[in-house]
Amino acid sequence: MFTKKNKIEVNAILDTQIEEVLKKTSQYEDFIEGKLTCSSCGSIMNNQNIGIMLPVESGTKIKFYCDRMDCVEQYKLDHE
Repeated sequence: MFTKKNKIEVNAILDTQIEEVLKKTSQYEDFIEGKLTCSSCGSIMNNQNIGIMLPVESGTKIKFYCDRMDCVEQYKLDHE
């Protein structure tokens, strides 16, 4: 009757920590200037539309997916 779901690990940061994380990865200025985009749809990232922040390059950069459902689904497909 019930289907088994895969468990996923969820790590989270507070919205108040986003600036700190972006400064550590040297992406803060690009974020403020609207140069960071969703890895799926290309939307410009801002404080209101961040869905997923994914550490890449050994944690030296952050890859973004916006909060649109199809972009979050694309993230799942890319990382299964």
